[in-house]
Amino acid sequence: MLKNHSAFIKQLTAGLDCLLILIAFYTSYYLISQVHEFIPFISYTMNYWVMLVGFTFFYLYFAETRSLFSILQFSWMNRLLLRTVKVFCYAGALGAALLYLMPTHSVNPRLYVSFVLCAFLFISFEKIIIKIVSARLRSSSSKITPIMVMGRGRAAAQICQEIDNHPEWGLRIVCKMDISTPVKEFENVIKNSYVEEIFFCFPRRITSVNFSVDPYIKSCEEMGRPARVFLNMPSVTNFARWDYHHFMGRPTLISHTIELDPDQLVFKRIFDIAGAFFGIILLLILYFPIAVLIKITSRGPVFFKQVRMGRNGKYFVMHKFRSMHCNAEVKRDELENENECKGAIFKMKDDPRVTLIGKVIRKFSIDELPQFIDVMRGEMSLVGTRPPTTEEVEKYQKWHHRRISIKPGMTGLWQVSGRNRITDFDEIVKLDLKYIDNWRIWLDIKIICKTMFVLFRRGSAY
Repeated sequence: MLKNHSAFIKQLTAGLDCLLILIAFYTSYYLISQVHEFIPFISYTMNYWVMLVGFTFFYLYFAETRSLFSILQFSWMNRLLLRTVKVFCYAGALGAALLYLMPTHSVNPRLYVSFVLCAFLFISFEKIIIKIVSARLRSSSSKITPIMVMGRGRAAAQICQEIDNHPEWGLRIVCKMDISTPVKEFENVIKNSYVEEIFFCFPRRITSVNFSVDPYIKSCEEMGRPARVFLNMPSVTNFARWDYHHFMGRPTLISHTIELDPDQLVFKRIFDIAGAFFGIILLLILYFPIAVLIKITSRGPVFFKQVRMGRNGKYFVMHKFRSMHCNAEVKRDELENENECKGAIFKMKDDPRVTLIGKVIRKFSIDELPQFIDVMRGEMSLVGTRPPTTEEVEKYQKWHHRRISIKPGMTGLWQVSGRNRITDFDEIVKLDLKYIDNWRIWLDIKIICKTMFVLFRRGSAY
């Protein structure tokens, strides 16, 4: 059977990629120097080495996390080119930031761009060649791995069909056995057949026969044959994903409904901190005039603080400029019949609790500025789902709770999709779940751009 863990092969592939990156650097340097007047390499050797080594370091990190070096892994070919593009996007962006932070900007931007593009072409070509060669080697008659499939049900049939449809996997089914096969017959087939591995795949519930997989696994152990058991668990859930983890010394499968890329989460946090930094500067500039206007128009504090529900039910205190009278929370129950929204949310167009200055700062979302403090503290994000109050969460249906499975945000997909026109809370939740299920860092950037448009659009009550 194909070996999935070879440190030597991974190191060899990584070394080959580093060599291609070095060749790409000298190639791009030569090409650019033929077209433009160029800074001699000897004069700024240190700067060029920072560019080369910095980009190579970032590439190696992201390539390792995307399994670009694990060419022996069974799933290495899946979405190979897309994974390569993502690696170069991340490494290229961080490499450019590193050059920008250098004291002297003596590296020609054309050189860096051409270097990254050249490296991308070289490594992409290398990966394609490896993919083609690997597929041909695995599908050759001398490299095909004979396997036995024992199981029953739709999942077992799908596994057999996929193996037949993908000869490049290098697998050939020499025998199929039902779960009704006696253990002795199962052992005789293994004794008299050339079988490298046995695949077990069963339904989650078997009521027609008194079946146990244990004696079959025991026979494989005693006869020294590898046994691979397919856990037919993913079909239990509709959209949750399943991942394998070795936890507490035991193999486990974890089910989760959110798949947030760890690297993109790092970018999201950096993005949040940068946005919050500029937001807090704006808050400091506007604080004094807004505080004076709030104090003049109504009694009470400048800031409104309220306990909200954050990620996975974590409580935190959210900050806003006070736009309502101090007794607003008490009067909320009196206005419940005036609620213009259906479900676990309260919205009222002409809310009598809003102060005169409150109407102005709400129109341009100035009352939200103090939430940049919550973003900087890590309680909120720039983009996410709006944090509900504890009273609202008490009214949630079961499926509504998934909207608080991520960190709440100052803006989100709901806010840029017609916030004032949506009056059904279920529709709001559907938009929030759409954001959760399709989250990428580029989606955050897109939503922030749309938020700026909505914010300054005439007549917006955002």
